[in-house]
Amino acid sequence: MTPVLVVGAGLTGLFAAALAGRRGARVTLLTEGRGGLEISHGCIDVLASPLSSVELARLPATHPYQLAGVERIHHALDLFREIVAEQHLEYRGSADSTLSLPTAAGHTRSTMLAPLAQSAGALGSQEPFHLAALDHFRDFAADYAAARLRRSGMPVDGVVRLPMPNLPLNRDLYSTDLARLFDQPAWRSETLRAWRPRLAGVRRLGLPAVLGLAHSESARLKAEEHLGIRLFEIPTLPPSVPGLRLERALRHAAFAAGVRLIEGAHAVGLVEATYPGSVSGVVSQTAGGPRPYRADAVILATGGLLHGGLLARARGTVQESVFDLPVAHTSERDDWTADSPFATQPYASFGVRVGGGFRPVDMQARPLFDNLFAAGGLLAGCDRSREGSRQGIDLVSAACAVEEALR
Repeated sequence: MTPVLVVGAGLTGLFAAALAGRRGARVTLLTEGRGGLEISHGCIDVLASPLSSVELARLPATHPYQLAGVERIHHALDLFREIVAEQHLEYRGSADSTLSLPTAAGHTRSTMLAPLAQSAGALGSQEPFHLAALDHFRDFAADYAAARLRRSGMPVDGVVRLPMPNLPLNRDLYSTDLARLFDQPAWRSETLRAWRPRLAGVRRLGLPAVLGLAHSESARLKAEEHLGIRLFEIPTLPPSVPGLRLERALRHAAFAAGVRLIEGAHAVGLVEATYPGSVSGVVSQTAGGPRPYRADAVILATGGLLHGGLLARARGTVQESVFDLPVAHTSERDDWTADSPFATQPYASFGVRVGGGFRPVDMQARPLFDNLFAAGGLLAGCDRSREGSRQGIDLVSAACAVEEALR
């Protein structure tokens, strides 16, 4: 069994670890903390427009999608759907078309793969729906969202106010509190009985994403059966239940594939003179002192500037946090951000350059190490927010890195 070390436990790292474990590698997943899935909407954005050869041709040659190619992009997305479906989290959609979904702020957003609970609210059919306002839950303003959606031409019939019996009201409730309650059959049944008289004339109902955490699809289907209407979910403020469901599914998939998870310590790259051209692994900076973890291949999935994979230093330098790899960035700090927070941010494209094998390269495009790979938000050559490619790049680059690491 090939020893593989994955550093980082966000979407990229969890997916890479699960894939490598399923292919028979002996995988250690090392992470300083949890990734960013708890603030994620849980959907998979691949590109702002449907994936095609024309759209790919518009991307720079160093873009991760260009390095991967269309076939490997589709393969990575298929693998993702397969893995999470095994954990009872099914996704609908494809990279060839977009789903238009309502948001909690009353806008619409496009994505390509969405959990069934969200894709049931796709707006393409123009089928009327209501939104639900839940008593004592302040993180979803149904009236505000409904008004904005109506102004944009969406068929919102109205807002239904639903009671929430037997809540722990000693503090404000988070979506995760309600989701855990909906996982409990007795509490769910009592709540649905209280809802049913309020839903006369409602055929399709949009709820904040609270219909279960560990057993979400089962909870939603049972709620639909009890109420006799179709339900869909809308993600709300963090902590995001759809993102946590995805994190849970990928963690369980990784554990099922034999992945060993080690959390809580920063990793520093281990490079030894006795192995020129290769990395030996990483050294974990634990409370008990440094501890080395050796591997035949290392996959960096540590994220960008907002997640700790890249570190901004004084005098306009940016440092990769594990192996101190060269980072593509502008040297003037004044040029890192745009004047408007809504404009494209230059720092979003900072990252580590990789070659065709997703191995980090130097400024002359030469591979630095033969067994070191990088994936996800750490990569240069793309602006995932502007392109609408955030989760797609995470999955595709992770799959490509695993494929190359296990050759």
